[in-house]
Amino acid sequence: MSRRFLPLLLLAFLATGLASSNLHAQSRLAIYGTGGFQESGLSNQGWIPAGILGLYAGASDLGPLAISVDVRGIFSSDAKSVLVGPRLALHFPAFPLKPYSEILIGGTSYSRNGASGNFNASYVGGIDTAILPHVDWRLFDFTYRLNESGNGSSDHQKALTTGFVIRF
Repeated sequence: MSRRFLPLLLLAFLATGLASSNLHAQSRLAIYGTGGFQESGLSNQGWIPAGILGLYAGASDLGPLAISVDVRGIFSSDAKSVLVGPRLALHFPAFPLKPYSEILIGGTSYSRNGASGNFNASYVGGIDTAILPHVDWRLFDFTYRLNESGNGSSDHQKALTTGFVIRF
């Protein structure tokens, strides 16, 4: 991990810590891991294997709407990203599917060509469904990222993954 990501990671943990008073009251903390494929946005690169590791911490519940802070890392052989931002999820007790949406910011580092993205804005959408009392199957997680590099160019990465969520 690049030193550039350390301040962003510290900011993410600080945001999670600030939500800790609500975390205790809401008992909303989850970790997740997914695997799938990513299109890096680099020229002459197709879809390659990628994985996502992350956690989200609940800030508040407004009926069926849950508001959380999400921190995630997206890893592939071409690029690594660290992202943080708000997460909105819907959960209706009688309906098994839980759609969610996130808007995240962070940074990306490319391992093959030495380029790095100074800024990364991402939109994430997906659906979870409970398979055990504290385990969800993440049916899909789609991430669309816009990376701005230092020279004014940009690329659009896409990732489509599936995996599991463990809720505490």
